[in-house]
Amino acid sequence: MEGPSVTGTRGSVLILMPAFNEAGTIGMVLERVRQHARDCDVLVVNDGSRDGTRGAVEAAGVAQIVLPCNLGYGPALQAGFRYAEMAGYPTVVLLDADGQHDPADIPRVLEAMDRSGADVVIGSRFVNGGWYSGPLPRRLGMQFFSLVTGLVIGQRIFDTTSGFKALRRVAYRPLISGHFLDFHAECLVFWGKLGLRIAEVPIATRPRSDGRSMYSWFTLMNYPFKTLMLMMLGLMDARRRRPLR
Repeated sequence: MEGPSVTGTRGSVLILMPAFNEAGTIGMVLERVRQHARDCDVLVVNDGSRDGTRGAVEAAGVAQIVLPCNLGYGPALQAGFRYAEMAGYPTVVLLDADGQHDPADIPRVLEAMDRSGADVVIGSRFVNGGWYSGPLPRRLGMQFFSLVTGLVIGQRIFDTTSGFKALRRVAYRPLISGHFLDFHAECLVFWGKLGLRIAEVPIATRPRSDGRSMYSWFTLMNYPFKTLMLMMLGLMDARRRRPLR
């Protein structure tokens, strides 16, 4: 880990940002985090970036774990969860580094967690009538897995692919050793079957202005099969554990 935390002292909330080649946006995102979540600590998991991401994080004075190579979104998050567990953070907020999420929404997500008592709060693009956007296969996949997740856990989750989430320790701790890659629909099934409480709060998102999305046409076509398999693994994993609520 490199550099001090944003506040200089350990808070009760850790903002966890996985980043791969996000030099063009991460500095701006970290500045907005500083403006809107000053009481939170920040950790960037640099997933083997080959551009100037490392230097941008260092310039912002933010704690950073630098992975030796690009391991992927899931392993990067697990590295951050291990850090949060070792440091004793009761709450972790997941935030993308590409500028699509507005850090100004962090207080609202945390307030929703306090108000609802939920263990997981999802910053949702689609709750309250929001429209599914993007390529047609992705839109259909989002709606399909929203319906499937609802059937499995008995609660409709409108945005199953949001990377903006607030997690209590009871929710993020089991993910450290779980079989997860995307940390999306399979996690929702896992949490639901463990009896954890899940809520959604509406957020606005922005188009990516720099860098490359982790989604390609190949991943969009492969996504349904991979996600169904991971949901089955999450379901079996949850059945082996005692309910947490």
